[in-house]
Amino acid sequence: MTNHTAGCCEPHPANAARVSIDGVTSAERTAHPHRRDNASTADLLVTGSLITMDDAAPTAEAMAVAGGRILAVGSRSDLESFVGPGTTMLEHKSGVIMPGFVEPHIHLVSSALVFDGVDCSPYTNKTLDAVLVALKAAVAQAPAGQAVIGQLFDPSLMPNQATLTCAVLDQISTTVPIVVMNASQHFFYVNSAAYAAAGITADTPNPPGGDYGARDGTLTGIVGENAAMFSFIQVLPPLTPEVIASAITGIAAMAAKQGVTYVHEAATGALAGVKEVDLLHQIFAQPGFPVRGSLSLWGENLDAFISAGIVPGSGDDRLRSQTIKWVSDGSNQGYTGFMRQNYLGRDTRGAANFTAEQLEANFAKTVAAGWPIMCHGNGDAALDMVMAAFAAVATLPSWDPAKRHRTEHSSLLHDEHIAAMASLGITPSFLMNHVRLWGKVMRDEILGPERALLLDRYASAVNAGLRASLHCDFSVSPIGPLNYIATAAARTMADGGEVLNAAERVSVAQALKGNSIDAAWMCHADELVGSLAAGKAADFVFLGGDPLAHEADPDAVREIPVLATYSDAVEVHSA
Repeated sequence: MTNHTAGCCEPHPANAARVSIDGVTSAERTAHPHRRDNASTADLLVTGSLITMDDAAPTAEAMAVAGGRILAVGSRSDLESFVGPGTTMLEHKSGVIMPGFVEPHIHLVSSALVFDGVDCSPYTNKTLDAVLVALKAAVAQAPAGQAVIGQLFDPSLMPNQATLTCAVLDQISTTVPIVVMNASQHFFYVNSAAYAAAGITADTPNPPGGDYGARDGTLTGIVGENAAMFSFIQVLPPLTPEVIASAITGIAAMAAKQGVTYVHEAATGALAGVKEVDLLHQIFAQPGFPVRGSLSLWGENLDAFISAGIVPGSGDDRLRSQTIKWVSDGSNQGYTGFMRQNYLGRDTRGAANFTAEQLEANFAKTVAAGWPIMCHGNGDAALDMVMAAFAAVATLPSWDPAKRHRTEHSSLLHDEHIAAMASLGITPSFLMNHVRLWGKVMRDEILGPERALLLDRYASAVNAGLRASLHCDFSVSPIGPLNYIATAAARTMADGGEVLNAAERVSVAQALKGNSIDAAWMCHADELVGSLAAGKAADFVFLGGDPLAHEADPDAVREIPVLATYSDAVEVHSA
């Protein structure tokens, strides 16, 4: 990445641990520039039917706001005392007002890599031939010497799981490099020109945890996992700060359109280390940027983050560094998630990115530095390793269960995994679209019916006393909390509407927590967002219907329109 991001940005003052002005950290100066802590008169009075997601007062009629912060929540009559001559009245006569949704696992920088790439998704292209037509058109229009990028390709959802290979892509061009990212972000599909531009041959050794795709002396074109994919970053068009900022601003606008006001970036620094942290602070500090958020820093660059003075909580209320990210395995729909047993009809059970000893050492280093761990785990064998590593480091003096350590995707949880989580204080975040978008292919072609029942066991996690959250893993699946909430409560699969394991359904009320207060808690942001309560940021959403009215028909929740989204009481989306 150095060829593309060197000098990409200067340190931003929002990185509180690294920049100090006159002895006062920038976080102290900018924690909320418009907040009036002693305000008694509201700038804004919001009225309507409020679902607060605050167990102490779950519903309300009004919310008083000053300087972008909530002064009070309660009945309309109770809040009349906050109204003055300068108070703006904002009334929502139908539907409900809720806290802005929290998206606890999203990829901003890696999605920016391919944000303007050719749409190769199975939703736009129903066949492999359609994907090839789109790529061929892009090659014909590509500037001389520039690679063609594709995104969102997913062979698991193609007829007969047809896939891209080097040979297939070479039919389009052997001179223009073609690099297509899998929807899971765990693979690139490349042609021979891309291999040549990256300097990769059939004899190039695979990096630890990566696969260049050489088989029997031939390059297949299927490049797996970050360790190998990073070699192809140099092939892509230059990723300038302006390109990154434009893409991330576009993603943030997409999030706001879905009612999201807070995002947790899940692999910061994987491409450019500390520079990514600095650039993201600059982007999030832009006037009018529609979301706030937090970062999970790439574990393999932990030493660089420590050397830069970044500590847990560094930043301000627009953006903070909160966790360290480790990735234990790959993608189940890509057959690289690490399984106890082989995939259905295949002589492979995927692979782990680390040995058990390496993963434990990584966890130990992380907790010794005082950081919460956020670890990707898809396959059940990977989750065996992850939970064993957590159990091992839980015996260390530096272990602190209050750090809110997390597992990501948590796709195939056995009972023993859930019990271990409850014992150690680990919390799972679920990619609920595994059920909605991939449930049928997981059941019928990838895992088999028995293992598919283990997907996204939200009800079992809640019954074990765990707080859990729901995420999209964008760009792995589309941003849309109302969709994941509906799926968590209904467990219906998109292709035909069948139910996948009704025993794992939760109530709509519980599912709402997965993208509000519980998600905020997992992101160490529950004192700021996730519910409508005095002292919190005035981040809220107007919905055209009441999700709680659909307990009997939770699929209807996904049809509720997002009418408007507010960040710091400023409208950032209007339908």
